[in-house]
Amino acid sequence: MRWSTTHSLFVVVLLALGLAVAGFLTGSGVHVTQREWWLEQHAQGLAWQGESPWLFALGFVALFTVLAAFTLPGCAPLCLFAGSCYGAVGGTLIVGAASTLGALLSFLAARHLARDRVERHFGHRLRTLDLAVSRHGWPWLFWLRLVPVLPYPLLNPLLGLSRLSMRGFLWPSFAGLTIGSVPYVWAGLSLAGTLQTGSPDWSSLAGAATLMLVVTLTGQRWMQRRGAGAGR
Repeated sequence: MRWSTTHSLFVVVLLALGLAVAGFLTGSGVHVTQREWWLEQHAQGLAWQGESPWLFALGFVALFTVLAAFTLPGCAPLCLFAGSCYGAVGGTLIVGAASTLGALLSFLAARHLARDRVERHFGHRLRTLDLAVSRHGWPWLFWLRLVPVLPYPLLNPLLGLSRLSMRGFLWPSFAGLTIGSVPYVWAGLSLAGTLQTGSPDWSSLAGAATLMLVVTLTGQRWMQRRGAGAGR
């Protein structure tokens, strides 16, 4: 319980610090250059989006998918950018879809390129993994997407090595990754407004942080009850 609560609070603190930094940039004459640079990059991105919206969206999804599949740095800034380009709802959906595609690529690569080899050498351990997956079901994967007890670079290939169906992997992952992206996308939306007007949208930040806390603690409570029931 302690880890889950700590993770949720960390997300809230991270978002608050992001807005605080944005407010500092807007209010400090020393950092006018940095603020203008960020506004220029943001304006350039919006211009590309306006010229070719479909091509821009496909490029955004492709880039995010590759970064998510190989767990490369850059997903967090793209989450922020999605909020400013597509808004709270559109940005959340596009980030959730791209994150899920990236996770699915990692899942399929492990299944089709490594499962047979791993099964020959570590078949007994895979049976333990299959048992855990079948016992906990989709809510377990959904919760792991919200609270990454197992890092994604490890979780996606492990599930690919299991006998979990692609459908059983896809939908809980999409739901969890989409909801989990809400604080970051909404922070990007608020950050863009802060840099442009100097007035942070604290209501969006508070709403995103509250949603993340509620979902995380609800999932944690469910896992505790399920674990207690399994131990009887």
